[in-house]
Amino acid sequence: MVQRVFRSGMTRIKRRMADLNQAEASRGKDDVRRLSERLPGLSDYHAQAQSVASTFRVYHMDYNERVGHPVHAASIELVVLLQLMFRELEPAKAVDLGSGFSSFVLRTLAQRSDRDVEIWSVDDSEEWMQKTRDYLTEMDRSAENLMTWDAFLGEEPSGFDLVLHDMGSMEFREETLRKVLELAKPGGAIILDDVHKPAYRAAAQKVLEEMGLEWFSLRDWTRDPLTRYCWLVFR
Repeated sequence: MVQRVFRSGMTRIKRRMADLNQAEASRGKDDVRRLSERLPGLSDYHAQAQSVASTFRVYHMDYNERVGHPVHAASIELVVLLQLMFRELEPAKAVDLGSGFSSFVLRTLAQRSDRDVEIWSVDDSEEWMQKTRDYLTEMDRSAENLMTWDAFLGEEPSGFDLVLHDMGSMEFREETLRKVLELAKPGGAIILDDVHKPAYRAAAQKVLEEMGLEWFSLRDWTRDPLTRYCWLVFR
């Protein structure tokens, strides 16, 4: 018990120390300004975020109490980003890698849309995929196109307008990153969650630079109480 509390305390200290990185904080502010120029519809992001945050908040709280856990489930800040990107990009085809509450959010947005939107949800865990399927069924949402990563690769997927990469361990995310980036069609967008972790952030930056892709730090928009935040990548 004492060791567990000690490890938890050390983890929080490491997170806070990494969060003090001034270069990352500065880049976050610069990048959202640049992104607002590219996507003018997001120029008043914080105002829009306040207006849409309540859309899924009650569901989010219920999910974390009954199904997931706040440390592992998508943050409400990520949920807001998914809503605003869905509105801005109007995707015809989207996938969340790392099934769970994000699967519910995307399928709800698709269900409420006046367009035909194809949603896929993928996980590296059969057990967690079943939990997602059960939750979607309970919430009266489509449970089509749910599958494990290996089965998904067997479908030879491509051409996604919006991709969320939040699947598995950080090591697994690094291993699969190139393939994940290739899932998006030219001009498509990929959201990388948990880039607050320095090792993953450095590995992701190396891959993005090697592939010649443009990315933006959304630290100023998506940083949550656990210091987690996202990068947005364009193919």
